[in-house]
Amino acid sequence: MTRRLLPLLAVLFVAIGSPALSAERSIGVGQAVPEFSLPGLDGQPVSFVKDIRGKTPLTVIFFMTTSCSACFDEIRELHAFASKHPGKVDAWAVAVDLRGAQTVGPYQQSNRFRVKYLLDPKFSLPRVFGFNYTPSLVVVDANGVILHKKRGYAPNERVSDILRTFLR
Repeated sequence: MTRRLLPLLAVLFVAIGSPALSAERSIGVGQAVPEFSLPGLDGQPVSFVKDIRGKTPLTVIFFMTTSCSACFDEIRELHAFASKHPGKVDAWAVAVDLRGAQTVGPYQQSNRFRVKYLLDPKFSLPRVFGFNYTPSLVVVDANGVILHKKRGYAPNERVSDILRTFLR
């Protein structure tokens, strides 16, 4: 009986973790970002509705890990874009590093990117958007509506080009 049950369980686990299934249940373009709260590097909670939404015309929520070279490339580009457009783009990096502030704090101090960091070591927020890996990002308007979602690293899909299309 156990031999028959193992293949069935394997198929079930693959189906549950399938990106296609998680994408079906995720928040998409044209929908409002749901309220969420995550700790910042200082440990204080940051609320999407109270602290992020509507502060600038565009908000970028960027999902990353400190050990990801593609994440580094994209966050560096996001930093450069946000620096050139102060008051127009608010950049938030959601670090999914397991060791949280212990890892992300030194990363922030050594790189000094123009982004604010939130900690999500349980990878809970990326799943809300249907993301299963980093780097990924969401571009949100001042009303909290998703304008664009980018899954994974694509060298031909530059962050600055994406953001430029939404700045007026």
